[in-house]
Amino acid sequence: MSIAVGASPQRRQHFIEIQNNLLKIPTTLLYHVKTLWNSTLNMLERSVRLREFTKDWLQTYAEFTPLWSTPEEWSQIEYILEVLQPIQFWTLWLTKTPGVTIHRVFQVYQDIFDHLEMQISRLERKRMQWNVDICEGRVKAKLKAASYYGKTESPRGLLFGIGTCLNPYCKLNLFRE
Repeated sequence: MSIAVGASPQRRQHFIEIQNNLLKIPTTLLYHVKTLWNSTLNMLERSVRLREFTKDWLQTYAEFTPLWSTPEEWSQIEYILEVLQPIQFWTLWLTKTPGVTIHRVFQVYQDIFDHLEMQISRLERKRMQWNVDICEGRVKAKLKAASYYGKTESPRGLLFGIGTCLNPYCKLNLFRE
């Protein structure tokens, strides 16, 4: 849908005009960029946020109506966002914080693992195919996170451990769990 809206200046302008009196800063849909971190998540968030404007836009450009997501697809997108947003929060927090974050690495991993485990257990008994697919994706996400977490056992991991111990708010408490 984002490609259809952004394919011509007229279509893009019409999409912005629909928003003019309703939003302070009208915006367009985002494209997925394979090499840009969080691109898909940002695209999905923006599409959900602008869903009603997109629906209005389709009244003028009806030939793109087949691209409109069904209610079930919107539910799936919202669920995927629910799964990914906490992971995005931690990723952005670690990369954007101007101060030292070395002492938070183990806790961040623990929060990510807890979140993924909770999400996996929520869908374990679901039988609808999209639920099964999403559950499979979460298992793969957990394995990927585990592969990164495994790198904390090298000499670099010793630095993370020392950083955690030196944090006056944490000290050895994290390692007692």
